[in-house]
Amino acid sequence: MRIDTLRIRLNSIFKKSLAVLSFVLAPMMLLAADVIEPPKEFSIANFDWITILSVLLALLIILVIARAFDIGALTEKITGKTVVSWNNINAWVAIIFLVAGLFGVWYELKVHGPLLMLGNSASLHGDTYDSMFYWTFGFTFFVFVVTEVLLFYFMFRYRYNENRKALYYFHNNKLEIIWTIVPSIVLTFLVLRGFTTWSKITTEIPKESQEIEVFAYQFGWKARYAGEDGSLGNQNFNFISGSNPLGVAEAGQVDELVKELEGEISKLEAFKASADDSILAWKGRYDRFVATGLSRTYPEDFKTLKTKFNDGVSGAYVRTLEKDIKRKRTALNRIAEYKKDDGFFDGTANDDRVTTEIVLVKNKPYIFKFRARDVIHSAYMPDFRVQMNCVPGMPTQFAFTPTMTTTEARSIKNKPEYDYYLFCNKICGAAHYNMKIKVTVVENEAEYNTWLASQAPLVAPKVAEQTPAAETEGIETEATDNTVAMN
Repeated sequence: MRIDTLRIRLNSIFKKSLAVLSFVLAPMMLLAADVIEPPKEFSIANFDWITILSVLLALLIILVIARAFDIGALTEKITGKTVVSWNNINAWVAIIFLVAGLFGVWYELKVHGPLLMLGNSASLHGDTYDSMFYWTFGFTFFVFVVTEVLLFYFMFRYRYNENRKALYYFHNNKLEIIWTIVPSIVLTFLVLRGFTTWSKITTEIPKESQEIEVFAYQFGWKARYAGEDGSLGNQNFNFISGSNPLGVAEAGQVDELVKELEGEISKLEAFKASADDSILAWKGRYDRFVATGLSRTYPEDFKTLKTKFNDGVSGAYVRTLEKDIKRKRTALNRIAEYKKDDGFFDGTANDDRVTTEIVLVKNKPYIFKFRARDVIHSAYMPDFRVQMNCVPGMPTQFAFTPTMTTTEARSIKNKPEYDYYLFCNKICGAAHYNMKIKVTVVENEAEYNTWLASQAPLVAPKVAEQTPAAETEGIETEATDNTVAMN
């Protein structure tokens, strides 16, 4: 009997030791883990045998622990005595989780905190934004720490004890009032602070702000600056074409788009008129593929041909053509309505500059006009605390004043190659990760004007034809000689 008791105690000690060892080693292994390397080509020579053996060892330890628990459960069943006190184990596991969790929070704040904590804002409203963030983070972090500490402490302090009877506590009005009113006051403060901050940023726009249009598309950005006339030209999504990606109201490019649409409509109408002949041709090729066995030799080609033939027989081919014709004619009609307005094509867009970089002047107010061509994007400039959705068919805007040049930012961050960027902060497709445009802040207007002058206008100015002076003199001499001869 003594041997059985000793065996049970050793079993219990062994299981507890393994459990504690697992909880202690797990965080250490995670912290010691290195950056994951890119995958290598599959080969036995590329196997990381240390990792494989470590995984096998971990699985073996888990199996041993599970087996030990099975033995303990069987012993309890036979002897009728408690071998493993699960309540005590859960209580100590809670303390281990609490200590490990607090250590993890400290580690994250120390290592990654500088990346999260804001500072050195490069815009006028950035300090207010950062202050709002710190207040919100302070409140929520305090509540998080207090609630988690109490949660795990109560699990440990009030674990089950057969010699202690739990207190039946039905209701407490004071507690209900406290944990209702206190969060309400805090949330009201945070919400009002956020609302006033956002209202101030979006409504208090200086009248002298310069407008810059920022156009989003999959997967890039374009910026449009006003030219010498100081005014951005009109635009409309109906004018978007291969040569006019921003849909700017420039008469020449819109006329080219009209010609393209008319040509495409003519081709589609020709395809529609010859639809019966096309279907017969597809049927002949389809029958030949089936009869000669080419359908098995070229399965992809046969699949494409079969789809065409089925669409032709069912009428889907003609309906698709009619739908495309209708869509392009609708586009022509819309353009025609805009062309009736003489003021819409007033030429103000001719000297606009479309650029692949955004250049700003320090301490000068700007208002960005955002548009999108295809899907919802989000213009995000973290250094300036700027973010605004770009929605197709619904122009949006954001006003701000940069207060730190690119050179100053590089000096403060001690990164000679650092640049500001405008990113897309909305997952918009496969190449979303690479969707950005460089933003440069210069010290004065002279640097900005030099850069803007180097950007080509939307429409090249016409060069006045001048007759060379030598040719003019020759014409005048010839005319004089002819007059003398006639006299």
